[in-house]
Amino acid sequence: MRGEEDSHSAVAVLNRQRRLPLNLARIQGIAKGCLSRLHVRECEVCVVLVSDRAIQKLNRRYLGRRGPTDVLAFSLGERRGVVGTPWMLGDVVISVETASRQARSLGGSLDEEIDVLVVHGLLHLLGYDHTGSQGEARRMWATQRVLVRMLRREMDERYS
Repeated sequence: MRGEEDSHSAVAVLNRQRRLPLNLARIQGIAKGCLSRLHVRECEVCVVLVSDRAIQKLNRRYLGRRGPTDVLAFSLGERRGVVGTPWMLGDVVISVETASRQARSLGGSLDEEIDVLVVHGLLHLLGYDHTGSQGEARRMWATQRVLVRMLRREMDERYS
């Protein structure tokens, strides 16, 4: 895949749910490809796949919101300190159960919905925001659409 091999970013994918089977290599490929396409180098990020129950606890604790959500992004706010060492970008936490429900309601697959949520979470970690100005929101949604379309095509070729 063009770009993924030269990203020099470490992406860990942790599956903390057991209800639905997932292609963890595909998820890692989407994340690494996204970082590469956005020219993010030498960083570390973790994608954590959880249940509704787990994300609901995080949503309440950190955002004061009730109920589950699809994705949360926790920026570590660190930047490079020592040349040649990766910087910690943060964590993207995805509820697989919520993603599955959303995929069904949209008529898509779970893989497709996870693709969107991984890219969405990474964009948040990189400072994109859809809750501020309309201009910021348009920029984020447009970037997300383009990235998902490109990366999904590459992952579909690889894992079909």
